[in-house]
Parts: sequence; structure tokens; C-alpha cells
Amino acid sequence: MTQRNEEHQTSQHQRVEQQAVPQQGYRHIGHVLRPGQDLTGVVGPVLREALAAGEPVVVACPEAVANALVGALRGAGDVHVAPTQRIDDRPPTVLAAIAGLVDERAPGAGRRLHLVTGPGGPEADPAVWVQTEALLNHVLAGRPVDHVCLLSPTAEGGPDVDAVAAATHPWLLTEDGVVRSPAFRSPDELLREVQRATVPDPLEETEPTLAMVDLDDMRALRRALHEVLADSALSPDAAQDFVLAIDEITANASEHGVPPVDVRLWCTPERLLCAVTDRGTAFDDPLVGYGPAHGDMAVGGMGLWLARRSVDSLTAAPADESGDGCTVRLVVNAC
Repeated sequence: MTQRNEEHQTSQHQRVEQQAVPQQGYRHIGHVLRPGQDLTGVVGPVLREALAAGEPVVVACPEAVANALVGALRGAGDVHVAPTQRIDDRPPTVLAAIAGLVDERAPGAGRRLHLVTGPGGPEADPAVWVQTEALLNHVLAGRPVDHVCLLSPTAEGGPDVDAVAAATHPWLLTEDGVVRSPAFRSPDELLREVQRATVPDPLEETEPTLAMVDLDDMRALRRALHEVLADSALSPDAAQDFVLAIDEITANASEHGVPPVDVRLWCTPERLLCAVTDRGTAFDDPLVGYGPAHGDMAVGGMGLWLARRSVDSLTAAPADESGDGCTVRLVVNAC
């Protein structure tokens, strides 16, 4: 089985599992904070109900928010405070951190965990924030957790946080309690929309910093990448991670795609883009590679997951307008 197919089947299985046991699995509950709103008056009743049922609450919020919630819940039951979970980091990093927290605190014995995170929002790249919120529904699908996700309104001209909250959270926390979001959209649909907006990349209209056409020597590629990236804006560690990600994707294209394989790299002071193209069929699953296909690194089939963790963006699309070929684009922000 090819790596692409193996990871595709894994993500398909996770989506089926999510649909089959929605009440037993992950419930992603969004709430947009309003100026002057009494946070404890909205979130407190939901958490007190959980505590009354003997289920634990974990608060992973900034100190002021955590103190307010803990104070409101004092004496009500089993409440833990955990480190704040950043939402503006690379999606795989955020997803792994939240999944790790959930797994560490999961109560077992048929009980659910109740997690509160945020406030968070599009402090850096709005597209990254949308992807992370959408992917939580996919990656945590099987976990027995109610996740109250607090969102901050943005400044004028920023993205519509209410619209994003409704699209990325199957549930919304209102003054009337938890209700279904009528505007929720599936993670794969949202990710396809975000990715379409970035393909092709404007840098591809310029001359590449490095171009290796019909690649037949992986060692030569690594040497060339190291030489070019030594003069880039990336730190040595970030450059090494980028080379490893490109190496994984190029090896995957060589083994499972259709030759020839072309690698092009663009470097600017702000960001770096690498496009790896083969003549095979583009894989149309934006959810693939956001978790390891299995637990054994020695078996293989982990390339997309490893690559995603090393870059700020990884997308796959047909190589041309006719739909022929596959181009995987890897982007690293240099600042």
C-alpha cells in the first residue's frame, strides 16, 4: 500500500468513526467573548453541570481567565489548571499539544473530560487559525471530551470571528446553553477552500532560487538545499527541518508518484516555498498527514505527518489546469 493511500484510508476511517459516535466522541463548542461579558456567567453553568455529574474539568487558559473560572467553580468538583494552549502555532503542533493534554487528563471509566481553552483568535495568519479550528474536529474525533473553545473578537478589518466560530464548531455556547451550529462545515470542505486560495503561490511567477528538474540524485538535492538555505533567513535548525520535510515529500513523489520529479525552491526574506512536482495523480484529501498513520516509525507511511510538523503550510494540488500531475507545496515563514 502506498503512503498516500495508507494515510488517506486512515483519515477516512477517522471521519467514519466521528460520524458513527458523535455523542461519545469529541464535542467542539465555540464561544465568542463579548466586551464586558461575564464569562463565568456563561461558561460556569456548563462546567458546574459536568462537575455535578462527577466528570473532571481542565482549564487551559491565560492566568486571568483561569483564575476567574476556578474561582467561580471553587468547591464544585474536580478542576485542574493546565498550561495555556497556543492556537497560533503550526497546526500539527497545536493539535498534538491539545491531543496530548486530553489523553493525559482523560478520566476513563466511561466518563468525559471537559476542557476549556482560549481566548484565542487570528493573532498571526487567519488561514492558519481557521485550519487549526477545523482540524480539531478531525484529529480529536474519537476522544470523549467536551471542548469549550473561547474566541476573541478581532479588530476592525479582521476576519469575522462569529462566522469562523460557527463554521468550525459543531456546537456553540450561548446564554441559553450549548446549541448546534447551523453553519458548521466539515473540516475537509473548509481546508479545501483555504488551500484553493493559496494555489498557485505568487512566488511561482518569479525565478526560483533553486531548480532541479528530473531529479535522480537525492544526495545532490540535499547538498543543494543546504547550500541555498545557509544564505536564507532561516535559522540552522529551521533550515534543517525544511530540508527534512522536502526530503520526505520528494522521496514520496519518487517512490509513489510518476517520474520525472522536479523540485523548485524560492527564498525571500519573509518566507520560503518549495514545490515538488511529479506526473502522478494528486491526492485529494486535505486531512491526510495530520496524525501518524500508525505508531511504528520504522514501518514507514509517516512522511506527510513528519513533513507537516516541519513547515508552516503543506498543500497538494494538480500540477496544471488540466488536472495532470501532482504538486506538493511546502511553505516556511522566515519571520
